[in-house]
Amino acid sequence: MKPAIIYTSVEERMDEFEKLLEESLTEEQKFKKGKTITGRVIKIDDKNIYVDIGYKIEGIIPREELPEAQEGQEVEAVIVRISPRLEYPRLSYRLIAEKKEFEKVREAFKEGKDLVGNVEKKVRGGYVVDLDGVRAFLPFEESGKKLSVGKPVRVKVLDIFISKDRPKIIVSHKAYVEEERKRRREELLSKLQKGDIVEAKVVKIDPNKGITLVIDGVLRVFLPREELSWGRDRNPYNYAEVDEVIKVKVKKINKEKAFGIVSLREMKENPWEKFLKEHKAGDIIEGKIHQVVSKGVVVDIDEGVEGFVPIEELSWEKSQEEKETFKKGDKVKVKILRIEPRKRRVILSIREAQPKPWEDFLAKNPPGTKVRGKIVKIEGSRATVELEGDVKGVINRSDLSWTKPGRIEDVLEVGQELEFAVLGSEGRFVKLGIKQLTENPWELVKKNYKVGDTVKLPVKDTFAFGAFLEFPEGVDGLLPFSEVPRGMRIEKGEEHEVRIIDLNPDENKITLSIKALGGYTEEEEQDSEPVQEEAGTGFKLGDILKKKWKV
Repeated sequence: MKPAIIYTSVEERMDEFEKLLEESLTEEQKFKKGKTITGRVIKIDDKNIYVDIGYKIEGIIPREELPEAQEGQEVEAVIVRISPRLEYPRLSYRLIAEKKEFEKVREAFKEGKDLVGNVEKKVRGGYVVDLDGVRAFLPFEESGKKLSVGKPVRVKVLDIFISKDRPKIIVSHKAYVEEERKRRREELLSKLQKGDIVEAKVVKIDPNKGITLVIDGVLRVFLPREELSWGRDRNPYNYAEVDEVIKVKVKKINKEKAFGIVSLREMKENPWEKFLKEHKAGDIIEGKIHQVVSKGVVVDIDEGVEGFVPIEELSWEKSQEEKETFKKGDKVKVKILRIEPRKRRVILSIREAQPKPWEDFLAKNPPGTKVRGKIVKIEGSRATVELEGDVKGVINRSDLSWTKPGRIEDVLEVGQELEFAVLGSEGRFVKLGIKQLTENPWELVKKNYKVGDTVKLPVKDTFAFGAFLEFPEGVDGLLPFSEVPRGMRIEKGEEHEVRIIDLNPDENKITLSIKALGGYTEEEEQDSEPVQEEAGTGFKLGDILKKKWKV
């Protein structure tokens, strides 16, 4: 048994301890600073973790580096300090962890993967980011946005290099965002098709060109002015605001250039196709006046569909003057006269959609009503009468008198105001009469007389074929000279007793005879001279009768 060794000082003891330690290890097993070792936890106190590293002395790891360590657990650590002045070699678990995390960072850099770190603090020029124990630098220009200390951030590794014997890691959040945006854009482009309905955010409005939008924050698309609406309004500011999200329809998509054209108007059915399905000529619809032009009025029927009202279709009367009464924005009812699909044109009428003035007048003044009017024009065999408002009436020569005057000017004159009887309508005019203001004398004749009656009447006119005698009721009867005894003269103004031998009130005809009164021999009748034309008259019996009785 070896005798015990007595040390004269602590220094001597520590020197001897180091010597013994050196002797107990082979050259390959000697402790060295920076060497990685594996050991088992044998004891834990408030400050340290004691690790059996397989030799005659334990190493210690600060408790805060491995707070969840348990006795018996195997751990890996790095020797960071060894000295005869230290009771235990100092080990570090953190360096092992950093080494492993550094390897992860280096692998991510190599493969281009992104990492999640935590913003540790803000420093000059950027941020310090903790990547699970490995510190990296994130420059302000690579942040892409303002970051908050203590918050997680996803980054890409831009560079790894050695500075002052330590590795330096430069990361970028902006690069991650751009790569993610590119990935999402490519994914979106792979799925997006023409005709798709998408939601997009407005990022820019150009009043002269259109609206720029972004789909899902990654794909820019453009909405041209002509695709805003089917109508005339092409002001982009009337359809969207910056930062507003709107629905649009994809018209074109360029996957190589990552750009698209979209439409807002195609979110609605083509108004022309809709109009043609829902309307036809003759329909009465409502519109709004868009413009008053020299030849008529332009009317907006629906968004993208407009029609034209020619001047002559503005109103029933005074169309030129009526144009001035229409203003932009006025709502009007119109009748569809004609649809021209190829030209995308609709011809309309405002007047046809309104009640006809003469029909309104007749509703208020039905046939048989008495009205007053003013003669404004005489032309041919009829006169035009101005009634209330824009309503015009017309009176024909045949309705002036039951006796049928020869010329209308003999009874009426322009500017004359008279009372008329309403008879009905004649085209766009109210048909009027004067004779209808009195009872039809032929009706009286029908009541008062019959064939065979003898009457005494004055002679009104004489012609070569006979004479017209006037009844008290105001009608004339014809006394042919063949019914006058031989030698008897018939003069205008004389009164003669005659017999009715033919009575036809429906045709306004009465035939009279003196011979039928009797007292004349057959020889006298046979000897009576035939009716002759008056010399120089130039009229024949048929002409006179036609003129007199309108046959």
